[in-house]
Amino acid sequence: MRGPIDYIVVGFEGNNFDGSILSALTDAIDKGIIRLVDFAIVMRDEEDNVTKVSVADTGNELVMGFAEQYMPQEKLINDDDVEEVADLIEKNCAAGLLVIEQLWAKPLKEALINANGVLLAEGRIHPEAAEEIN
Repeated sequence: MRGPIDYIVVGFEGNNFDGSILSALTDAIDKGIIRLVDFAIVMRDEEDNVTKVSVADTGNELVMGFAEQYMPQEKLINDDDVEEVADLIEKNCAAGLLVIEQLWAKPLKEALINANGVLLAEGRIHPEAAEEIN
């Protein structure tokens, strides 16, 4: 049984992904909150060329160390996904695409199944939108 699978796309101006957010991601993985299913780094250069950047090509020790320890076995991100992400980023910008499994939700899912519960709807309210509700 799997937990919910989410994707997250995070943009970075100036093709300047330095890997510093990886400590928070590593922490969530190490605590068993999430599992990294797949990830990719997508860059759009000044000439509007789009590239899916390999971990080795980043030249960033943090990124390479993270990938060495947490590189997922599954490869779900394909060329169509890269193109969709590319449509979201401006020239001379980059984006990180993460596909994660919400491990914390697996016991809840199991309990709902065992209670004959049926998922009727789901969604996400981002914190910025939730502030508007109050």
